[in-house]
Amino acid sequence: MAGRPESPLEPSTGPIQRCAGEFRKLREEAGSPTYRSMAQRAGQGASTLSQAAAGDRLPTLPVVLAYSRACGGDAGGGGAVA
Repeated sequence: MAGRPESPLEPSTGPIQRCAGEFRKLREEAGSPTYRSMAQRAGQGASTLSQAAAGDRLPTLPVVLAYSRACGGDAGGGGAVA
């Protein structure tokens, strides 16, 4: 994976950190694509996707779905996210 390393997360501190941790896990399971390549697949900006996994704030539903789609997940809304 290229780029600078992501800051550590503590998922037990709350739902935003837990959501970010799940995003990171999903990305890792997808082979750790760059945010730039994810953005090309998802139709969202690389910085938007990166911020979703930063754990600073809860992402919007369109960002959650785009992140899932970028990692090869089902963004159809048929299951739980995070």
